[in-house]
Amino acid sequence: MILLINNDKRMNYLSEYIRDGGLDLVQYHRDSVSFDFHILKETHYFILPFGGISESGQIANTHLRLTEEVLLSLPEDCVILTPIRYPKLMELLTKVPRKCEVIFDYDEVAIYNSIPTAEGVIYNIIKNTDITIHQAEILVIGSGRTSLTIARDLKALGAYVSVTFRKKRDEARLFEMGLQPIHVDLMVEDLQHYDVIVNTVPALVLDEKALDHVNKNCYIMDVSSKPGGVDFDYAKQLGIQAELAGALPSIVAPKTAAYYLFRFVRDYIALNGKKE
Repeated sequence: MILLINNDKRMNYLSEYIRDGGLDLVQYHRDSVSFDFHILKETHYFILPFGGISESGQIANTHLRLTEEVLLSLPEDCVILTPIRYPKLMELLTKVPRKCEVIFDYDEVAIYNSIPTAEGVIYNIIKNTDITIHQAEILVIGSGRTSLTIARDLKALGAYVSVTFRKKRDEARLFEMGLQPIHVDLMVEDLQHYDVIVNTVPALVLDEKALDHVNKNCYIMDVSSKPGGVDFDYAKQLGIQAELAGALPSIVAPKTAAYYLFRFVRDYIALNGKKE
């Protein structure tokens, strides 16, 4: 049996795909206040939602709390499927060991998910700036799976796109894609040139020192996980428009994003079944 917490449109579509796929599903919703421990004992796969888990264990956009007691009620062979490594979840798992799979550690999921993320970036740039993407100077911070899709799509629309890198391998790939590679240690010197900056790195890369070099008319969009990689308070003091644009796939294309997740869940369960 699959247990799923349905706290946004993406998870709602995922639950529909799971049911249509003929899999046994129990789901909790935003207004659910507590777990049924009889159901927990019958759970084989526990799918956690997006949005995070607070220090108290509260799951985003719900009244539910993830606690040691909840994990202890799950069968020892239950698999927890989580989008990312939530610190609270990792802490609980040190006390109550259960198998845990981080969905976005899998390349196929992260790459598929980068497609609606990139479309969301384009949508936000159009909505929040008064210039065209065509011929705009745009910096994408990070050269991972999501950032490459974002950079490629922006370049296809005619933007001049620079992308930061650390490894020589990434520099070569960016050059091959026709993008402008910039070593992350040299990024600050060029920040004043950009009309738009898109951050994909979940670490503080745009701190006070970096923001002092940013053009005041620049639009900064952070698509990394909370709390993001931008000092948003200092950006506001400087009059720079900056926002943490999380969960873009759930906003711009929840149905498609859910289908990518369903494919992973379906294939993972099928593969686990064969091993057993």
